[in-house]
Amino acid sequence: MSTTIRVSEPTRDRFARLARATGRPMSRLLEEAADALERRVFFEQLSSRYEGLRADATAWHEIEAERAAESGALADRSS
Repeated sequence: MSTTIRVSEPTRDRFARLARATGRPMSRLLEEAADALERRVFFEQLSSRYEGLRADATAWHEIEAERAAESGALADRSS
C-alpha cells in the first residue's frame, strides 16, 4: 500500500536528484532517510541516557562494576 505525503518543492527536487544519481526510486530514498533518522534519534537518546548515568556517581559505579564482572565472560576461551 502507498500513500501521498506533502513535501516542499525543494525537498521533492532534492529527492529527485538523489533518485537520478543513485538509480533508486524516491520512495526507497525516503525509506532510507527515515531509517537513518530513526538510528540517529536512537543513538542521541542512548548518549543522553549515558550522560545522565555518568552524572550520577553511584549509578555509574554500578555500571562499571557490572562491566568488570562481565569482562571475564567475554574473553575468548576457545584456544
